[in-house]
Amino acid sequence: MLNSLIFIGGIHGVGKGTICDKICEQTDFVHITASEILRWDEISKPDNKKVENIQNTQDRLIAGLDKALKKNENYLLDGHFCLFNSEGQVEKVPMETFEKIAPKLIAIVTTKIDLIKKRLEKRDNKGYDFDLLETMQTSEKEYAQQISSKLNVPFIEIKDGNYQSLIEML
Repeated sequence: MLNSLIFIGGIHGVGKGTICDKICEQTDFVHITASEILRWDEISKPDNKKVENIQNTQDRLIAGLDKALKKNENYLLDGHFCLFNSEGQVEKVPMETFEKIAPKLIAIVTTKIDLIKKRLEKRDNKGYDFDLLETMQTSEKEYAQQISSKLNVPFIEIKDGNYQSLIEML
């Protein structure tokens, strides 16, 4: 899709948005989120983060990016490698989505599960299962590495908010 797009993924509450904003302050990159492109409230039940039709959602994401992105701009696309499907199971976003997005780099944001759990519970005013969050984070990281390998693009893990190594790669 674009030569200047970096995909930054991670589970809800890990701090992707904060990290993307900080990177944009120090670079010429523009932060966009998959949720903004898709209008998250239209594709997900707000109380449980479940996505009804992941394939349809990804098709809409690609179409939305085609309209929203400008040539000669550098973008950080903040999104997910895996989502909770309508049954509450972890489901990989189709590889085809990442092939169409064609990022120049894949980054995964990770941190301690107890911190993610605390952030989500404060933000959403509901409880979250530690083991389910841990499974999701592990699944996202493993799949991000697979995507990087398949697309033959660099992979970087941004652990505990330390994004300096990514800045150095830009």
